[in-house]
Amino acid sequence: MSKRPPPPGGGKIADRRAEFVRLTRQSGRDEKAERAFIESKMRMVRSDPRLTEEEKRVLLEQLEQKLPPPPH
Repeated sequence: MSKRPPPPGGGKIADRRAEFVRLTRQSGRDEKAERAFIESKMRMVRSDPRLTEEEKRVLLEQLEQKLPPPPH
C-alpha cells in the first residue's frame, strides 16, 4: 500500500476542521507570537499602495482589536 497522497482531484476528501479546533485548543496560546504576527499584518496594511487611507484605517482598527496585551 502506498503512503503517498493521491494526485490532485483524486482520493477521498475529509473535513478535519473539528479535529483542528480540538488540537489548537490543546496546544495553548503564544501571545508573543500572536502579537508579532498581527503587527506584521499591520505593517503590510500601512505599506500597501493599493489601499486608500480609509481602507487602511478600517483594517488597522480591526487588527488592533485582535492584538493581545503587550508582554510585561
